[in-house]
Amino acid sequence: MTFRPAPLRAAAALAVVFIAARVIYRILFNGAGIGEPVLLNLAPVPLPAPYAHVVLLGPVTASGLWVAVLSALPIAGIILGFGVLNAWVDVARGFVHLARRGPVQGIARTLVVAWAALPALADAVTSVRLAFRLRGERFGPRALIPVLERTLEHAGRVAAALELRGFGSRAAHQPGQGIQAPVLIRDAQFRIGDAQVRLASFTPSSGSITVITGPTGSGKSTILRGIAGLLSHVDGGEISGTVRVAGTDRATAPPRETARLIGVVLQNPRAAFATTRVRDEISLALELHGMASGTAKARVLEVAESIGVSALLDRNVSTLSAGEATLVAIAAAVVDHPVLLLVDEPLADLDTAARRHVIAVLDALAHDAGVCVIVAEHRAEPLVPVADSWWTIDDGALAPGAAPSAPAHRATALPTPAEPAELVPVPVPVPVPVLTATKLAVHRKGTPLVRSASLTLYRGEVVALVGPNGAGKSSLLVALALGEGTGAEGTGSESTVDGGRVALVPDASDDLFTRDTVAGELRAADRRQARAVRQAGRHQAGRRHSDRCRSHRYSPGGDQLAPMPAASRLARLRGDARIPIGHEHPRDLSAGERRILAIALQSMDDPQVLLIDEPTRGLDPAARAAVSGALRAAADAGAAVLIATHDLDFAHGLGARILPMRDGVAPSSVAANAPELALPSPRRAGAGPRPTVIGEPTDPQGAGRQRRIRMPRGIELAVLSAANLLALAAFCWPLLAAALPEDAAAALPYAALAIAPLAVVAVVVSVDGSVRSAHTVALLGVLAAVGSAVRVASTGVGGVEAVFILLILAGRAFGARFGLLLGAATIAVSSALWSGIGPWTPFQIFACAWVGAGAGLLPRRVRGRAELWMLCAYGAVASYLFGLLTNLWFWPFAVGAGTGISYEPGAPLGTNLSSFLLYSLVTSTAGWDTLRAVTTIIGIAVVGRAILAAFRRVKPVSSVGGQEAQPTQARDRLQLTP
Repeated sequence: MTFRPAPLRAAAALAVVFIAARVIYRILFNGAGIGEPVLLNLAPVPLPAPYAHVVLLGPVTASGLWVAVLSALPIAGIILGFGVLNAWVDVARGFVHLARRGPVQGIARTLVVAWAALPALADAVTSVRLAFRLRGERFGPRALIPVLERTLEHAGRVAAALELRGFGSRAAHQPGQGIQAPVLIRDAQFRIGDAQVRLASFTPSSGSITVITGPTGSGKSTILRGIAGLLSHVDGGEISGTVRVAGTDRATAPPRETARLIGVVLQNPRAAFATTRVRDEISLALELHGMASGTAKARVLEVAESIGVSALLDRNVSTLSAGEATLVAIAAAVVDHPVLLLVDEPLADLDTAARRHVIAVLDALAHDAGVCVIVAEHRAEPLVPVADSWWTIDDGALAPGAAPSAPAHRATALPTPAEPAELVPVPVPVPVPVLTATKLAVHRKGTPLVRSASLTLYRGEVVALVGPNGAGKSSLLVALALGEGTGAEGTGSESTVDGGRVALVPDASDDLFTRDTVAGELRAADRRQARAVRQAGRHQAGRRHSDRCRSHRYSPGGDQLAPMPAASRLARLRGDARIPIGHEHPRDLSAGERRILAIALQSMDDPQVLLIDEPTRGLDPAARAAVSGALRAAADAGAAVLIATHDLDFAHGLGARILPMRDGVAPSSVAANAPELALPSPRRAGAGPRPTVIGEPTDPQGAGRQRRIRMPRGIELAVLSAANLLALAAFCWPLLAAALPEDAAAALPYAALAIAPLAVVAVVVSVDGSVRSAHTVALLGVLAAVGSAVRVASTGVGGVEAVFILLILAGRAFGARFGLLLGAATIAVSSALWSGIGPWTPFQIFACAWVGAGAGLLPRRVRGRAELWMLCAYGAVASYLFGLLTNLWFWPFAVGAGTGISYEPGAPLGTNLSSFLLYSLVTSTAGWDTLRAVTTIIGIAVVGRAILAAFRRVKPVSSVGGQEAQPTQARDRLQLTP
């Protein structure tokens, strides 16, 4: 248990604000005129009916102010008490413990996912903001679309990870002994959308490494996801023929039921982590299977030691490098003794050292521990020493292949640094510098990322920054593109561009997409180019006699490429293969296709300097050749091309001048070559770690899985209805007390404070049984993280709160029950985030839950503009009702006794109602609630259509396969609605 002072400081500030508000209420309503001396003699102002019992202002005395302060101390003390509690109790760790066992595992796992998604959400906002700066666009409402798309993709990856670890499994599947064929495929076909892959015969054996290669978008990932069960049970695809995994029929068994048979490492594993700590991520599968805590800890330590990640166990997953994340993902995949390991592009974005470590781990898993390892990889050459069989996808069919040959450049001597003319051919006789940086330093939050970087780029050359992960290559590219960075300590710095725009294709290039179709992206790019040409023409006319005019890319006689339509540029980049350019969503393209589209968009105006971060990520050899030709053409036309890459083969093929980086330091522009280190020798004894934990499980509790109880539908609805009615009564207690005897009325405030949390517990227990699919958990968790971030960010801005936009649109898209759960989870996570848990939390949970649920109960047939108008109207009504309800229960505590608007026990209902409405009007309705309503209406009007479209693109999860997939998907949708 660790003490955190921030919650206590926040509670102290809130307590002071509460005391000040109590004093202001006393002065404003009926004055504070107890005793002597009189400090202010304000003239009383009686109000007309129905507020005749209220008097504004009056005499203010020192004794009256002291009495007001004393009356506020009990509530202020409660606020401070909860501040101390929040300072000592780590609520996020409590989510983790509840997710391991108990009656609310589903919702607790949702909260764990939400907490883990917060760093990813912050990274998404930062990345999208950078992408908009690189595009030259303002970071406005349209930026919400790529941020939301990233969060939904994150939810999809987390859902797949939970499904593959066994979340929601109803049966205990143990790896069978003596399984001869981990995978048996005969006359099968994997299909999703219009894409399909045929597999005539595929039976890799235990203790082997099988490598699948093929062009970008050919279906390598489709095959792995089909074997894992994601294709037919999660992605909405279909499989036919014979597909058996360790004796289990893939068509009938969803991934959760074969979690102990198959370990899977998806592309970009960092985006699929479902927890915050490395230790928790590795042990997640064991927890979901109900393994005893002590046994699980021992297994985590054992597998971490064997994989080589013991030093990372207490690290936050958001701080891992690409290589570390891949190793952690492998450890998490093999911790539960799989007989089959599927790995999708494990070598992408890894430096040489990380690549060697990952290959050694895969080698040991296969050849020492007997696991059947299947790898889909573009950069397959490093796997040649350890691979046992090679397969390739040719004309839509998986067929036996051959190991790739060594790159041609390694057979020839490399040019020396003294031969720059041969290394970097340029189209002009004398090299002309277009970008110069001298002793450039880049810092982020006080941490140095790049120190003393000096380089010069010349027209017509290609330069490659190479170095290990974390060396600062990406940070240097961003600083050059945005003109940022400072001088190193004790030095001056200089970074100049002699000519046109510097363009950067960032690492997260998908964030450049802001339209919902490829055709829309291309049209928008053509419009931006047309505007740039017009502006450049005006600029030339105004500065005809300027020296800069001679180097502008649109200057007369310039040798830059002529403007090219976006579709034509995209076709040139892709070569002979085709990329859909119609109504396909950009994020539905393959990884390589998305990368090429981003390069085409950023190079539309033929920039003087073109910077590309990892240009070959996800690209097959044909696409790599097309990108290489495009970059070479840009250099031949006079642009300086600077790439940051781990792909030395690609850099040498371009004839690039190599600039090595290490530890955040970039050398001067002296040419250097960094040949790739030797790869691990094949199956050498003692080469790499030996994961001895892989084998038959010995834990006897593995078979005795914890059964999650779900109430019958009728009882669940009855409990849910009763709990919501009790919560409504807890809100309305000041108006209900008038109908009770005096003694009962006096106890009602305390009863309301007790009933509200009990009602929350009743709702959570009743609906937890319906939170049984990994898809629901992941989507709820990630959207709760978004809502929490929005709510915390808008705290204290006077009612300008955007969280209702998310709750209403999500409730509309996914149904009333999903909206109710999202509202409750958003309050729970945001309260834990800013350590604001207190007596008010259950009331806030219900108020926000009702906002989301109400949107799901609106008429379903309304679509188009009418739907947006309906949601705007609902948003306004919900904003005012939310304010009234949250004011109502707290009004007596906030105002206290002795003012004209105080709650009076035993007074007529009309008197208390009029006092409350006046209090609410002055403190909330006229200000906060109105601004909240306006914000919600504007937000829904501006981004509602796009966000609803993004939500409706999310695929549901089915529970069974084959012919029953569609009915099950329908049932899973219905379980989120009343």
